[in-house]
Amino acid sequence: MPRLLGIFAHPDDESFGPGGALARYAREGVEVHVCIVTDGAVGGVDPELLAGSGCATLAELRAGELACAVQKLGAQLHNLGFRDSGMEGSEDNTHPDSLYQASLETAAHDIAALLREVEPDVVITHDITGGYFHPDHIKVSKAVSRALVLMNGEQAHPERLYHTVFPRSQVMWLVRILRLLHTLHVPGTDPTRFGDNGDIDLTQLGVPADEIHVRLDVASYLDIKEQASACHRSQGGGGGFRFLPASVWRRFQRYEYYSQVWPLPAAHHNDLFAGL
Repeated sequence: MPRLLGIFAHPDDESFGPGGALARYAREGVEVHVCIVTDGAVGGVDPELLAGSGCATLAELRAGELACAVQKLGAQLHNLGFRDSGMEGSEDNTHPDSLYQASLETAAHDIAALLREVEPDVVITHDITGGYFHPDHIKVSKAVSRALVLMNGEQAHPERLYHTVFPRSQVMWLVRILRLLHTLHVPGTDPTRFGDNGDIDLTQLGVPADEIHVRLDVASYLDIKEQASACHRSQGGGGGFRFLPASVWRRFQRYEYYSQVWPLPAAHHNDLFAGL
């Protein structure tokens, strides 16, 4: 049975981004694994939601949400247990247990150990910018690449490594819509201060088309992706683009995009396992 391993920084990264791919391959006979590197302990949460959950901490709540999401996707879950670091420049960067404070070698050795355990054919993770410059995403991306170097072609070494990416053209399409809505004074639609904390500048995101190797059709699995995303209630259930009509948003999500970063050079293809 072929194996796919997704390695991501936080609970919800597996659903909001590549959830369609994980759901698709799990239902096409691939053994799908998800590794989450941090506990997701940083971030705001509705106090009523936390109190009603019966959880003592946000990390405990997010662990339950993650288990729900991974079960919906049809994957097996692995946790590395580092603490969430928060966005660049936040106080949480200084916490001694945070991924931010961990050495790259420590994180890479932990990931290499997981690769030897799972022996995946394909690995997917964040791109080197972290998608939106989150330091934990960037650290995970670097640690995965370093882990492959440490393994040095040993038998458990995966055959391919992909980064999850956003096409620059699609990001700019969203930016134009947001700017229009912002002129109409719709709350939360400033593309330079996007997200719950207003700390994401969408105008700086996305990769050019020639850096994308796989446009993966996940249209048949969007219901599953949405169910998994809905498990992450403390993170809005994947509803960051509620300003778009549901039909438009589903059309926008029909494809997920991946850049093959190992081995290189890579050709364009429509399946993460093409030719394996």
